[in-house]
Amino acid sequence: MIIKTATELFLARGFDAVSLDEVIRATGGSKTNVYKQFGGKEGLFAEIVRRLAADFLSPLTTLDLRTASRETGLAILGRTLMQQLMQPRHIAFQRMIMGVSDKFPELMAEWYRVGPQKSQSVIAAFLGDEPDGKRLAIFFHDMIVTDAINHALMGDAPTWSEVEARISAASALLARPSG
Repeated sequence: MIIKTATELFLARGFDAVSLDEVIRATGGSKTNVYKQFGGKEGLFAEIVRRLAADFLSPLTTLDLRTASRETGLAILGRTLMQQLMQPRHIAFQRMIMGVSDKFPELMAEWYRVGPQKSQSVIAAFLGDEPDGKRLAIFFHDMIVTDAINHALMGDAPTWSEVEARISAASALLARPSG
């Protein structure tokens, strides 16, 4: 109950605008339990960041693309990832995490590890043992994610057809034979 309530409060207003007392009032718990379980507000926030990142990426990590062609598999990975990342809840998560980046650089590193690096590693695993697979996975990820998320953060989210067109173009580009 405390995780769910604190998550909604942090997503709506950000870390600094939510007090631990407010979370406790909303859940009926105690500060002692929060400190015992999470080490305080910062620990509770860090746990929420880890859980949200895992939740957003869970559809991506469960895909079975063993029989997909390279272009089709990349397109499926891209659509699955972007369907999660373009949700208003994820955009609120991005704002929330960016809002504390200067205060909690180690939490930003953890978010990067369990968020962007995790999705990049799923893409790299699909690409297999090919030379530069990890680098190509980062390129593909950044081609489809960065601009769309930046615009969504500014309140100017691209349409799904625009996102889909970018995914198709990136998938086709990376499916071309090299050389």
